Amino acid sequence: MRVRYIAFDSYGVKSSCIRVETRDVTIVVDPGIASERSSFPLPREERRALRQRYEVEIRHACSDADVIVITHYHYDHHIPDQELYRGKRLLIKDPEHSINRSQRWRARRLLEGLEADVEVADGEVFTYGSTEIRFSKPYWHGVEGSKLGYVIMISIDDGERRLLHTSDIDGPVLREVADEIIEVDPDILIIDGPPTYLLGFIFAYYNLARSIVNLCHIIEESRAETIVLDHHLVRDYRFPELLHPVYRKARELDRRVCTAAELRGLRPMVLEAYRRYGPTRWRDWSRLDEADVLRILEEAVEKGLIEDEWIRRLEEVLDEDRMG
Repeated sequence: MRVRYIAFDSYGVKSSCIRVETRDVTIVVDPGIASERSSFPLPREERRALRQRYEVEIRHACSDADVIVITHYHYDHHIPDQELYRGKRLLIKDPEHSINRSQRWRARRLLEGLEADVEVADGEVFTYGSTEIRFSKPYWHGVEGSKLGYVIMISIDDGERRLLHTSDIDGPVLREVADEIIEVDPDILIIDGPPTYLLGFIFAYYNLARSIVNLCHIIEESRAETIVLDHHLVRDYRFPELLHPVYRKARELDRRVCTAAELRGLRPMVLEAYRRYGPTRWRDWSRLDEADVLRILEEAVEKGLIEDEWIRRLEEVLDEDRMG
């Protein structure tokens, strides 16, 4: 199995596009792209230039692919251009069920009259020689009841190695998503990290805390040789401090947790841009430690926002001495 990380947020664009080549089939997952928002510390002209550059890369990756996968219909996961998909085998998120209104409209616009071999993939398995492509059931795009709708995760197994691309699970916040990731037990794991750039707006601190707990369980309980933590997470230059317990857990267990850019030997663009141009929205912040995660969870339990199982789950994976 050969994996190419075509476009990712750690490169400076909104995307999580990969190309996977096995002996049997070439697959492109989520060929979409958008420019980073104004809180990303690059000038607008540079953000636009990166978008143009990586759209070319995505289109090139799709040009000779056998299969293209669309896990949901946000534009950073599919380019709405029928020509890109013409003549391809297209495995897609169900465009009519477990989907919100805006994505249903986008799906219909893409699929109407499309000259491609299209199959709904939710919960399905597709086989190409010795390569198995397996899809999860639809999961919330982040938290329970999210207005952003649902996504599907995809695993690719060539008989020797297994890869899992989580799509936009935003953390993962939900335990059932973390449990499925652990059950799939991939060698290569590509996770959409928590959207910390939305903290205090549409992403609550207790959901960040739940994501930290779930990520620590995944690091401890899965065998993944490489965990790529990217996409929503690396739109915020505070991310190394806000996910400090996760990175410390990985170091303690000698597990590799990194961004797609770091796999290429590059610094994540959000950190490089912060170094070059300075802060945008966030000027003062503190490192989040284990004691902070515990405090956030306890407050959420007290308010009835989450169950107390989250405190038990935290205690299972983090050092009690560090929780105060």
